[in-house]
Amino acid sequence: MDSRRPDIIVAVDLGTTYTGVAWARPQKNHALQTPIQVIHDWPGVATRNEQKVHTALVYNSDKSLSSWGPLCEDDDWNKERCEFFKIFLDKPTLDAAHQVGISQAPSSVRDAQKLVSDFLRQVYSHVKYTVELHTGISHIGWASLAVEFVFSAPTTWRSQQTINNFKEAIRDSGFGVEGPRHSATVELTESEAAAVGTIKGTTVNFRKDDVFLSIDAGGGTTDFALMRVVEEREPFPLLSQITQVDGIGIGASLIDQAFVSLINSRFSQFPDLVDILPHDCAERLVKSERFRITKYKFGEHVYKSSMYKLPLEGVPFDFDHQSARIESGKVVLSWSDLSSLSTHMTSWLTYIRGEIQSLFDPHIDRILEKIHEQLEWLQLNKITKPMSYMILSGGLGSSKYVRDRLQEYLVAKPHPYARNVKILQAMEPQLVVVKGLLLDRMQRLESGSVPVIVSRIARSSYGVVCKTRYDPNIHVNEVVVKDPMDGERYAIGQIDWLIKKGDSVNTTKAITATFTRKVDPEGARCWDVNIYTVNHGAATLLCTVRSNLTNVNDNELIMKRKARRLLFIKGKKYYTCCFDVHAIVAPADLRFELWFAGKKFSGNHEPIKVTWNEEGTNVRF
Repeated sequence: MDSRRPDIIVAVDLGTTYTGVAWARPQKNHALQTPIQVIHDWPGVATRNEQKVHTALVYNSDKSLSSWGPLCEDDDWNKERCEFFKIFLDKPTLDAAHQVGISQAPSSVRDAQKLVSDFLRQVYSHVKYTVELHTGISHIGWASLAVEFVFSAPTTWRSQQTINNFKEAIRDSGFGVEGPRHSATVELTESEAAAVGTIKGTTVNFRKDDVFLSIDAGGGTTDFALMRVVEEREPFPLLSQITQVDGIGIGASLIDQAFVSLINSRFSQFPDLVDILPHDCAERLVKSERFRITKYKFGEHVYKSSMYKLPLEGVPFDFDHQSARIESGKVVLSWSDLSSLSTHMTSWLTYIRGEIQSLFDPHIDRILEKIHEQLEWLQLNKITKPMSYMILSGGLGSSKYVRDRLQEYLVAKPHPYARNVKILQAMEPQLVVVKGLLLDRMQRLESGSVPVIVSRIARSSYGVVCKTRYDPNIHVNEVVVKDPMDGERYAIGQIDWLIKKGDSVNTTKAITATFTRKVDPEGARCWDVNIYTVNHGAATLLCTVRSNLTNVNDNELIMKRKARRLLFIKGKKYYTCCFDVHAIVAPADLRFELWFAGKKFSGNHEPIKVTWNEEGTNVRF
């Protein structure tokens, strides 16, 4: 058995509003690969065809968990309901929510972490049950298998601390800790995973040097990835980032919030409705299956109608209120073409249609602005080939109205880098992120660690503090010390930049920093390396990496002697130890490995330990 090949790979796309999970059993022979399995049978769903599970929790009055996912819909509406908690792992987002008085926002990032952990704990339990059920491996023992869990992270998360908060929540929920060969990593940003998923899912034959923009518009964020095809190969081409991945806090959840405000604004004009309608009438309405369908089908010709009637939960079926536009216990909205309506109703319906479009248009306008920025970047940097494709994915990205608005924009404001661009919508747009995570990992296994995205643009700068042999022509006004081992003078506090923001990073290789340390024969063999990052020109300590080579024997080191001062006195003996620290700079994570004598070092202790610095991890990249 190949110890490096996992038995099971599970991909998790924790969404702001809905969460997707898929899994696969990788095989050595590609022809025997089992197809990707998407989990559909979530507890509480009416059918077995729900592509995602609602990211929601309901708590009892004693703070114990009452229900999660679809089960929340049937729970007592007077209990505490929690949604959208994922975005509040990011402290600036949480602070902004507090400033504008969003009542659903947790009081702290720690509280947001607990909500994420509580939800993911339920997801983990169901994933384990599902995989065991469909593979028959329960008799083997889940904990004895090699199981990899791969997660994506929003492109809008721009600090290491937010990623660390997420990783801690993942571990606390049980992912990657139940067995010795279980692991959980944050591999790709959602925009990158969406790009990989759409490349595999589309019927388009991409050619070398094709440029495309992946636009993943989900529940809470819209992520952009500008990519170039660098090699045509099966089962899918290799890609490189052209510029840094980007994202904005625009998604379908904002349309939901705007709809709730619209309904509350309409009903608040009629005090006589207070005792008839439930106090959370709008919140129930926005969660209804009828609203979900009409929202995602908005703009499609087959769904156009002169009137849309959405049932009001908790309202008698024979209740009417002409002024509030309630008929037979249903709120009435008009999304039809004005040409089919009578003249006396035109002005009122113009107002109503404007309300409906106002749910979408401000957010679509922001998306169009970001698309324009991407096109401008291509032109400013004189990229040789214009954009060939724009690919829409995600729940909001599957909307025909969004696609039509984009098409209208490109016609109304033609751009030299988008003259012949084709707009595509991904197949199964809500699953492209979770499938992209799986496909990228399986590609690495099949190709010997070559991912789909072979190069990316660094979103931040990373460097190590070091000392350099003193040169009076270079180290002017620098702090200089004399080394007690070799007697030489060194300028300390220098920074050796491993990578700088905007550099192209080869994703098939780790970034390596080589260190040589002098060792007293009786001295400790642990060294700290300080990693710095840059924000607005100022270097800030990000973390301290402790390399522990305690198990290395003297015969594995190089013996030296300090230069002797007198002919009859031998110089003091010392050793030099050379080792490498490999930095794996993932788009949404930063990991380290200790290498010695050309091999990844492992012993009966933790070979490398990372201590994060609060100030550095909060730097926005």
